[in-house]
Amino acid sequence: MADLPPEFLVLVPLALTAGIDLYLTLLFLGAAPTTPWWDHPLPGSLGDLDSLGVLLTVGAFYIMEFAAERFPPAALVWNAFHAVIRPVSGALVALLLLEGQSLPIILSGVALAAVLASLAHAVRSGAAILRWLSPGPTPHVLLVSLLEDALVLGLIALVLDLPAAALGLSIGLILFFAPTAPSHIRAFAFAIRLSADRVFQTLAQRRWLGQEELPAWVRRTLADDVLAPGGGLRGSPAGAYRLPGASRFATGWVVVRGGSPIFVSRRGPGRTSAVDLGGLATQQVSDTGFFRRVDLTSAGGAGSCVFFSVNGPSEESLRAEFLFA
Repeated sequence: MADLPPEFLVLVPLALTAGIDLYLTLLFLGAAPTTPWWDHPLPGSLGDLDSLGVLLTVGAFYIMEFAAERFPPAALVWNAFHAVIRPVSGALVALLLLEGQSLPIILSGVALAAVLASLAHAVRSGAAILRWLSPGPTPHVLLVSLLEDALVLGLIALVLDLPAAALGLSIGLILFFAPTAPSHIRAFAFAIRLSADRVFQTLAQRRWLGQEELPAWVRRTLADDVLAPGGGLRGSPAGAYRLPGASRFATGWVVVRGGSPIFVSRRGPGRTSAVDLGGLATQQVSDTGFFRRVDLTSAGGAGSCVFFSVNGPSEESLRAEFLFA
């Protein structure tokens, strides 16, 4: 730490804010030197962001993002494109911040900023996806956006006034969200896949995939299942939200094997889990246009959902398997 330049220490909070809200980050950094509250120059070459053209451009994109995220389908498309834009932008912020430093410092800073911005964007977008998919009441999207903006503005203000405090708060945020981050990232990746399936929807008949089309790890997991006589399995890729015995959001396969459907997912290298869906009551099967959804309830009243691509089993087929299993 002693050998690192001071600019490197504020890289973490700036990368996080770029991942959470890129355009507000650039807008605040560019406008801060023009206000009476910060009269000292920004670190590195971040002062180059104060040009009128940059401020107008990022301000317009901030408004576009704010508008797009009022509607889940538009937010999904916007955030899918920004899965590439955010890490690149995080790397560019690092280049401005570390200008004039040694090449190893610059390269390590760029890599760190790109990774942190990408993860922050995926976790934040995944949380939005889970709110969209949740069967229960969730905070209004406008309230969530305002809280995110307040967090970004607060972190950048600390970067400008108390860099050490900004770094400490950033590390605290990373540790706080670390337990739920994998589920959020899986939800975001699954939503992008659903969106891609919707865009490139084929004219082929929607169906369950046969046993020979299932991944080898799924077949191995159910190899000893007595409810699959002769190994006759049918399955479809799926995502599960708040399913008992699985992660908060898990991706895997729903397999039909002679009895009730079962959800199979990976828990780590060489580890899989299987959740029998027969113990859950099916509330409804619906088609939203972006995905097909099966709402389930456990004996204790807890709600969970299973999601299928529009290229997967038809709504009628899902009703037959889940409502009459």
